Amino acid sequence: MTGSRTELSSFFTALARMERRRLTIGTTLLVLGTLTEGISILLFLPILQLVGNGENVVDLARLNLPAFVPDAIPLWVLLVFIVLLTAAQAAFNRSKGIYLTELVHDFTDRFRLSLFRDIAAARWDSLVRLPRSRIEHALTGEIERLYMATFNLLTILQGAIGLGLYLVLSLLVSVPMTLLSFGFGLVALSLMRPFRKAAGRHGTRLQEKRKRQSHAVSEFVGGLKVARSMNLERRYQGVFSDILHQTRIDAVQYVRQSSVGSGLFQVSAVAGAALFIWVARSGLGMDLARIAVLLILFMRAGPRFLGLQASVQQLLVDLPAWRDIRTLQDQLDEWRDPAADGTLPAPAPQHEICLDRVTWRFPGATRNVLTDLTLRIPANRISVITGPSGAGKSTIADLVIGLLQADQGRLLVDGQPLEAGQLRAWRDRTAYVTQDPHLIDGTIRANLMLAVAEPGPGDEGAMQLALSRASANFVAALPDGIDSPVGERGGLLSGGERQRIALARALMRDPDILILDEATSALDWENELALAETIGKLKGSVTVLVITHRPALLAVADVVHVMDDGRIVQSEQPGDGPGQPDGYLSGLRTQGA
Repeated sequence: MTGSRTELSSFFTALARMERRRLTIGTTLLVLGTLTEGISILLFLPILQLVGNGENVVDLARLNLPAFVPDAIPLWVLLVFIVLLTAAQAAFNRSKGIYLTELVHDFTDRFRLSLFRDIAAARWDSLVRLPRSRIEHALTGEIERLYMATFNLLTILQGAIGLGLYLVLSLLVSVPMTLLSFGFGLVALSLMRPFRKAAGRHGTRLQEKRKRQSHAVSEFVGGLKVARSMNLERRYQGVFSDILHQTRIDAVQYVRQSSVGSGLFQVSAVAGAALFIWVARSGLGMDLARIAVLLILFMRAGPRFLGLQASVQQLLVDLPAWRDIRTLQDQLDEWRDPAADGTLPAPAPQHEICLDRVTWRFPGATRNVLTDLTLRIPANRISVITGPSGAGKSTIADLVIGLLQADQGRLLVDGQPLEAGQLRAWRDRTAYVTQDPHLIDGTIRANLMLAVAEPGPGDEGAMQLALSRASANFVAALPDGIDSPVGERGGLLSGGERQRIALARALMRDPDILILDEATSALDWENELALAETIGKLKGSVTVLVITHRPALLAVADVVHVMDDGRIVQSEQPGDGPGQPDGYLSGLRTQGA
């Protein structure tokens, strides 16, 4: 339990620090609500003592109230006062409920947004090492468990404050009976410690099971087409069914254990009430009115003891989510991209972009992806990089756009190094189209408008022009045209159609630098030739870097580089002649012919 106590302390400290004002107001309203309820119950003591003597004046002297309270008061006045106290209690409880509900939502939303920002600000080469299901589960399932943990923590706080106030009010009626009853409740809580430890263990197991569920779902949905094509559905179903079965076994086992604890606690509460009545009547000779008021107070306090036990157990089940989120945030802090908060401007290239003697490898890897590579990309010209798979071509694109920073070497713009603080502004000047472009689940219009920082009256014409330049003429033939849905991740479009929409979106940015990473791989030769013609027209106004295995774009290139094993092994300018007859480019051109 030491680890749980440490996590609980850390959790409560964070809650108190982030929501100090609202927590203070909510706690004050809680105290006032409980106090008004307790006083209204306490005032029934003289009323019950009045029953049967035929009087309508209530003696308050026995309650030891403050001096400004009269010793006797008419019955009707006391009854009206109790009603007013109850109304005040209802108002306090309503306000408390609103404040604490806002507190729970704001606290968990802050963590959700904080985690979201940490993910967005992490270094790309580190972030890609995290399974996507891990990120999605943290942002959804773990945050929801954090919500429940916060709710239960506040429930415990309310229960503890309520018990403290009822203790004080009960002491005003009978000190011995209060000590007996509350002592009995504390002993019962201490005896429930093994069940609380079991709750903590169950929470840790549940967390691992839910991570496995999230990972299995992500793998199945992400590879659904492959799974269907290979008849792997039953295999995935079997894995998922096994995870669910193990989760069910753990849940049932936990309920069996916790229900035993709850049952014992309830039996103990009834036994305590019976002992209380016997001692009060036979041992202390208390009058029935005083016993009745104490019973009412203890009937209010008893469920709070039971509620404390239940809330602590549920908190311990959900508390591992706090540990998991904090661990992930600490990891993301270590991976924080130095360019994430950059505000410095970046220049548009006038002469060239240069990767100067760059070496790069994946974190923790032993083999370089790029080794001492120097690449010059002339401004406002078309550069093509080709070569076998695994040569390092896409890594060059990520370095040029600033998603990756070199282990050694520099990214130069017109001879000047691009600093980390300039990379955000640099990416504002670029447009990047990948082999498998990401489309949001919306319309074609919504996807194109992602490229627009501030919508304006000329957007409609700009979208139509971008679609035309990207050879996306198929859009006009769709039933809803540019307002046609694309489906989740563009699933309603073919691969070639997705690539053309992504290219149109890139052109909508009016970039200084356009990077195409296998962006024509899903196009047929006719559309690829049309796209090559469009890209050729960008000469003189846009710096274009094309990564491709396809020969169609070679004809419009100003320079072609061949990569192999992280190095440039061949460079040609198409206007210089046929090049090496037995080289990679020669074979590529032969393939295109």
